[in-house]
Amino acid sequence: MPDIDLTLQQFAREDEERHAKEIAQKLKLPYINLVGYPVAPEVLAIIPEEQARRAGVVSYLRAGNVIKVATTDPQSPAIKPLLEQLQAASHNEFVIAYCSKTSLLYGLHLYKILVPETPKEEKVEVTKEKEANFEEEIKTFEDLKEKITQVSTTELLDLVFAGAVKNDASDIHIEPEEKNFRIRFRIDGVLHSVATLPPSTFKQILSRIKYLAKLKLDVTHPQDGRFEIQVLKETVDIRVATLPTSYGEAVVMRLLPKNKKFTDLETLGFNKSALALIDEAISKPQGMILNTGPTGSGKTTTLYAILQKLNTTERKIITLENPIEYRLQGVEQIQIDLDNKTSFLDALKGSLRQNPDTLMVGEIRDEETANIALQAAMTGHLVLSTLHTNNAPASLARLSEMGIEPYLLAGSINLIIAQRLVRTLHKECGGKGCQICQNTGFKGRTAIVEVLVPSKEIEELIYKKAPLRTFEETAHKLGMKTMYEDGMEKVAAGITTQSEIERVTKE
Repeated sequence: MPDIDLTLQQFAREDEERHAKEIAQKLKLPYINLVGYPVAPEVLAIIPEEQARRAGVVSYLRAGNVIKVATTDPQSPAIKPLLEQLQAASHNEFVIAYCSKTSLLYGLHLYKILVPETPKEEKVEVTKEKEANFEEEIKTFEDLKEKITQVSTTELLDLVFAGAVKNDASDIHIEPEEKNFRIRFRIDGVLHSVATLPPSTFKQILSRIKYLAKLKLDVTHPQDGRFEIQVLKETVDIRVATLPTSYGEAVVMRLLPKNKKFTDLETLGFNKSALALIDEAISKPQGMILNTGPTGSGKTTTLYAILQKLNTTERKIITLENPIEYRLQGVEQIQIDLDNKTSFLDALKGSLRQNPDTLMVGEIRDEETANIALQAAMTGHLVLSTLHTNNAPASLARLSEMGIEPYLLAGSINLIIAQRLVRTLHKECGGKGCQICQNTGFKGRTAIVEVLVPSKEIEELIYKKAPLRTFEETAHKLGMKTMYEDGMEKVAAGITTQSEIERVTKE
């Protein structure tokens, strides 16, 4: 009886494929049987599984820039827009073939076998020929603005990346407006307009970015992704964030050079008195060092510089980061993955079981994380972390507001740093403005800082749960130089301007 059943199944399959071939001929489409077909994993992954199942389509063959896809319903309203988006995003041509239902189900099942749950990070390499052209044609920011309106949509994104790297941009902003879209670069903390382009180009650029970052092409809710580019001899990690707006999805891409060379605290702009206090704080075997300030104030760069000083073969260092901005050789860096339910708190608990000498917690956001980090600082670990407050004394008030007990605050913090980044005058033009500095008069940035060592007087205020103003007044009376004062010293030294100091210290 089993042999008869097997024969009947084989006959039914042969009949199904014969029928599928006939339909393909009537539709004047290629026919394909995916059962047993050698589909390459990278070809299957061209269409994300969720979208493939929704549209009922499987990519099975790549020949140059032509991608062949199989479906049982070529007229499905879900297929055409998907393939159009993929074509614009991947710069490939998609050709539809007809297959049977069993064949399609087999192709969809291959996702479980061939495509890993965590997709391989996309890498974009700009050709040497294009790089040579970019180097020759983009001498100034004005050259970039002119060139960007002349290239094809296919070349546009490569040119944007090259221009961003050439001008040391930290972020690329792509923003849809009512009748067009604009591209802006954040350079030295300030946004600069690069180009205004038609909406038709925006759709193609958006699809391309979402495709590279492994984002869903057919949804418009906020998404985060990443990919890597290699341009102008630089390898850069691109962190992508999309956000729906009234005119379409806005995109911000953060640029993190992978080969970034770390500098020391003095080069970052730390004054001699601050350096002395930091050296003293990190020489202790335990305690917490907090760095405070808003997003983009250079906190992480400062902590990396401190870690570089501490990074010796005798010391075990673990960092908990979201994201890992730069790789540090000899340091165990842990990526916090909130999507997979790996929180700072969970990673912190696990890291302490590894008995590190030094632990960096990317950010303290809640009472429980703060409590464990501070307890670790009291029990033989040197802990580095960041907090979002306006100045150094405000950190103590903020932690108290979180519900941290006074004994933990008073006994565990070695040092609090607060900082901002200010633009430095462009030396080549003397701050007058030129094409190299986009006529701003500034090129590069330096840190202005204030450093607070909790003294007995400060600890008494902690136990009293004093208001912020009292902490600030006491810290200043005890000799703490404020960020504004540090900044004005840099103004006197001809490094920056008073208006720049006021721009970043104004509360």
